[in-house]
This record gives sequence, structure tokens and C-alpha cells, in this order.
Amino acid sequence: MRLVKLTPLLLAMSTFSVYAEENNYPTLERVDSVLTCMAQHGGQTVENLYACSCKIDVVASIVPFELWDEARTFKTYKRMPGEKGGIFRDSDRADDVVPTLEAAYAEGEKRCFVGVRHQKTKEVSAAK
Repeated sequence: MRLVKLTPLLLAMSTFSVYAEENNYPTLERVDSVLTCMAQHGGQTVENLYACSCKIDVVASIVPFELWDEARTFKTYKRMPGEKGGIFRDSDRADDVVPTLEAAYAEGEKRCFVGVRHQKTKEVSAAK
């Protein structure tokens, strides 16, 4: 009898833990990613909003946040000139994590049609 009463609670807890694992990116990072994506693909349109938010969801399902954050740091700071940027350019760890992030981004763009413009259909008047 007690097991029957606990079953809904256990199901709810297991569902929440799966949901929490898939949404492990902080909201601020998701929003920043979506806004950056939208700026790179023509601005703030509803079409870009859907595509770019889909893209970060796909990336989050592939790459854990800690790895995403590390790879993004390497990508950002490798452009730093001189010796300071050398640690980010010449790192074995960067060679491991950056391609993983780039592959996840490519998969997100492919699945979510990022940058694809949909043509609006013109209504053809039956009576001319």
C-alpha cells in the first residue's frame, strides 16, 4: 500500500532529475547565446528567436555546461594577441574541447535551420 502511494512521487522526482540534467545551462548563458546567435544571423526576428533558442537547446543536450563554458573560454581568448593568448591557442585541452563545441553548434544549426530564410508564400488571387 505504501509503495502505491510513493509511486507518483518517485515518478515525479525521476522526471525532474532528467529535466534538470537537460537544462543545466544557466538562464543568463542561454539568453546570451540566443542573442549572439540572432545578431550573427540577421537580427532580432521571431524566426531567428525560434531557431537560435532551438540551437542552444540542442547544444545543451549534447555538451554539459562545464565543457561548454571551458570550450567557449578557449574560443574567446585565443584571439588575444601575444603571450597572454598563447595559453589559449597552444593548449592540448583546447584541441580536445573546442572541436566538441563546434560540432555541437553545427548539429544545432542543422537541426534548427539556423540562418535559413523561409520565403513567404504569395497569395495568388483567383480573380484577376
